[in-house]
Amino acid sequence: MTSARPGRPTGTLDPDTGTLNLPAVQTTTRCNETTELLRRAFLRGDLVPGQRLKEVELCAALNVTRPTLRDAMGKLIHEGILLQIPYKGVSVAEFSHEEILDVAETRFALESRAAIRIAKQDNGHGLAALRQALQHHIVALETGDEVEADLAHLEFHRVMYEASDSPLLARIWPLIAARIQMAIMTDYAARHDPYRDKELHTRLVEVIEDGDEAGIVEEIRRHVIESAEEVVLVHDKQNTATTPKKTMGIG
Repeated sequence: MTSARPGRPTGTLDPDTGTLNLPAVQTTTRCNETTELLRRAFLRGDLVPGQRLKEVELCAALNVTRPTLRDAMGKLIHEGILLQIPYKGVSVAEFSHEEILDVAETRFALESRAAIRIAKQDNGHGLAALRQALQHHIVALETGDEVEADLAHLEFHRVMYEASDSPLLARIWPLIAARIQMAIMTDYAARHDPYRDKELHTRLVEVIEDGDEAGIVEEIRRHVIESAEEVVLVHDKQNTATTPKKTMGIG
């Protein structure tokens, strides 16, 4: 991997060399910026499932030290975006269709429960918090920054768990957050349609406000289960056109 060539957009593949163009890190928060650049490369599809990351090339491209790069990769390993294999190094994580759907089914059960609890609150504080999280997500989408929108999307779901006033759901969130973030990022990488999430979240807040439990469950099913099934179909089409037997990247 080489540093970005003049005149080429950063974060994109160089068609001449097949290498990834990334800008050198300039700020003092080098680990955070390095993490963001790698996350952005995943969101844009420049880092693909199964791709091995080479430290020497990445350090040269980003103008960072190995400790800084390893700290950044460590964060993404924790999130499930990267996978560290003993004696083989670090690569972009790969997940099967079964894992994508398993995460979706787990989220469906948990998020249906959280949303129904918020709808039943007399003081409406959970719904108010969810509306605020939705507005934050919309503002992030309007900036056009994929990483900010990704993090705001994750924050919307965190608020849902914690605003439900369920101690159990609040304790579960840290255990499932990384898998939900991977689901969000994989969905974005497959569709490149962030405004679809705005529509889904807006409808979800509206049905929670209406308080109809059947409507809430149906909206969560559409948001989580159907989205996962659609991502699997997108991956099937992509694999048919490229490498049919390759495992998919996830959520």
